[in-house]
Amino acid sequence: MKIKKGGFTLIELLVVIAIISMLAGQILPSLSTAREKGRQANCVNNLHQIGLAIEMYYQDYEDYPTWLSILCKSNTPGVGLNYLGTGKIFICLTDLNKGNKGHGNTSFPEICDIPLSKVQNSYPFYSPDTFDQNAYNYRNPSIEVCSYSYEFAPTRCKWFESSHNDTDISQADTNGDGKVTWKEAKIWQSSHGYGGQVPIVRCFWHYYNHKQKVLNLAFRDYNVFISEPEWESSSY
Repeated sequence: MKIKKGGFTLIELLVVIAIISMLAGQILPSLSTAREKGRQANCVNNLHQIGLAIEMYYQDYEDYPTWLSILCKSNTPGVGLNYLGTGKIFICLTDLNKGNKGHGNTSFPEICDIPLSKVQNSYPFYSPDTFDQNAYNYRNPSIEVCSYSYEFAPTRCKWFESSHNDTDISQADTNGDGKVTWKEAKIWQSSHGYGGQVPIVRCFWHYYNHKQKVLNLAFRDYNVFISEPEWESSSY
């Protein structure tokens, strides 16, 4: 009498492999989504802390910081402060470039809070004029990476100047230098229909890498809200 040896037949192995493949196909996307949700939660926490630092700066100086980077300590005397420490908080975990290429929105490279040389390397089409070059001199040079866009940057807001009439531009140009900066444009928006929901800091990386909503830090109450890239018509 022959004794049957243990083990699987080829057909049984193929069936098991097929089942494992189907289960993996269902589980792995869920794991990827869960990881991205975790990175989003970390980003929201970063934005809240940045908001607290901006408010502390405002209470001390009665103005908004010229750049986010000056909220961190610097090796250059008289440039950086110590509201946020080293600046690791400026890196979104979803940003595969780890802040080296700025916020990633190719439409507005001039609000990347990274060294101007990095901005020009990452966005070769951006040719900063003298005004923007001078604006970048106000950055904290010790901070070289930042995944977030700073919507109150001191650079020139050309989209505002090209899309608004002379009256609006005159109202926004509060210092009367004939140019509207991003901060001036955003403050004008806040008093013309958008209120405190105007974003001061934004993260696009969840949108670019995972088709999720853009995360925004509101400039008055520092709440975090989500939107499409054009927040004016799609805030939630």
